[in-house]
Amino acid sequence: MDALNENQVPSAYYSLNYQNRNITRDISEYLLELEYVDFLTGQSDELNVTLEDSEGKWIDAWYPGHGDTLTLSVGWTGQAARPLGSFEIDEIEIRLRPSVVTIRALAASINSAVRTQRHQAYENTTLAAVAAQVATRQGLQLVGRIEPIKLDRVTQQEGDLAFLAQLAEEYDYAFKIVGRRLVFHAIADLAAARPVATVSLDELEDVMLRDQIKQVPAKATVKHKDPASKKLVSYTIENGETVAVPSSASQATTSADTKKRRSRSTSAEVAKAKAKAELAKANRERTTGNWSMMGRPYVVSGNVLALQAPGVLGGNYLVMGSRHRFTRAGGYTSEQEVCRVTAPAIALTLDATKPDQELIAYGIDNRSTATTA
Repeated sequence: MDALNENQVPSAYYSLNYQNRNITRDISEYLLELEYVDFLTGQSDELNVTLEDSEGKWIDAWYPGHGDTLTLSVGWTGQAARPLGSFEIDEIEIRLRPSVVTIRALAASINSAVRTQRHQAYENTTLAAVAAQVATRQGLQLVGRIEPIKLDRVTQQEGDLAFLAQLAEEYDYAFKIVGRRLVFHAIADLAAARPVATVSLDELEDVMLRDQIKQVPAKATVKHKDPASKKLVSYTIENGETVAVPSSASQATTSADTKKRRSRSTSAEVAKAKAKAELAKANRERTTGNWSMMGRPYVVSGNVLALQAPGVLGGNYLVMGSRHRFTRAGGYTSEQEVCRVTAPAIALTLDATKPDQELIAYGIDNRSTATTA
């Protein structure tokens, strides 16, 4: 394993294997950028390796094969390396004058069988059982806690990957395939976990946090057609876990709005589960943003970070996506897409005669703070 910058203290390093052979030392003098992109749900993790190729090695003897595997680990000297997964080469981009080759790879096990269109009905089952059946069919290990939501009937008309992604979206679960594991986690469980680290504003750069002007709805309603009576039944769920700083005018964290959705729900339980998922998404969409920091291998999607910040900025933030990057000039850095899952309990002193102050956009660049209202 080679450090990218041997004079950096502490020193960051990456370890890259190609077809189970460590090629870190071989590529270190050619590396322009190594980037790992990690998504919480709906997308495959990615690895991009950009290399200088003035000698023409990468378009000749060193040309990699499609489907060949890359394995990446990163860390800091004196600490154990963190494996970030195995990836299959999906695309090779070649540029000339200057000569640069970019190797793009996707998380392994995203094979054609997962994407192949399939027509199947699942009856008198549960969400957990459907996920388990798909995992078994693909030879994957199911990972995650799934609530025993009863499903009278679910029809699949797409590939397993798209089918599970759709189910995860409907019931607010995080889904992706990592190696030989099918990950299916309730996002609410991830959001409730203890923070893996506490960060302060002094540790962050290029921070942008956005608090939506539209407040979180007080209720969510999903309509369901009762198969016995043939009547349309409406189910409403009250918002029990609002994540927001209270309005200076109303001292409330929710609006009087009700989020409505017409959905093909075959049972009252399914309708209620979908309404609960709608409210959870609305809560997470209230305060979102992104920031960058010195590279931390353990900060990946699904982790919670506690932000220590003055005023209304603090709280716990769920990492929805992360990007880890090694470059010749910048060393090891990481970026996170986040949403707030716990807001600070503070008293606001904004002028209640100015309701437009409910919209607060925080832009912090190079560790300086600017607030607009």
